[in-house]
Amino acid sequence: MSPAQHHRRRDLIAGLRTLAAFLDSHPQMPVPRYGTVRVSIHTLYDTDATTETEAIAEVGRVAALLGVTPTIQGGHHVACATFGAVCYEALHVTHAAMARRQALDSYRDAITLDEIEGA
Repeated sequence: MSPAQHHRRRDLIAGLRTLAAFLDSHPQMPVPRYGTVRVSIHTLYDTDATTETEAIAEVGRVAALLGVTPTIQGGHHVACATFGAVCYEALHVTHAAMARRQALDSYRDAITLDEIEGA
């Protein structure tokens, strides 16, 4: 682990502990009622992976460390473990999946809906 990675890791852990202590000492602070809080690692950007193949393999490596089976759906490779109301996930969205989404979004401006009164 490089010194920069070690520093970022230490800062993240310290920040999570600080947040937990703050919430614990301030019971009037709202917390999410539904769903989970996510810590998301994007394997192509947050790890040493430099190719899509390496990023996908990194999702598998993290899944093994978490003791979970990675899921693949629509070009999204995800390894997720929950710790109470907190989810730690590693993910990679393939270039093909991003291209499909971009193609869908390219039609966005071609469609206009009539304004619905009161909406």
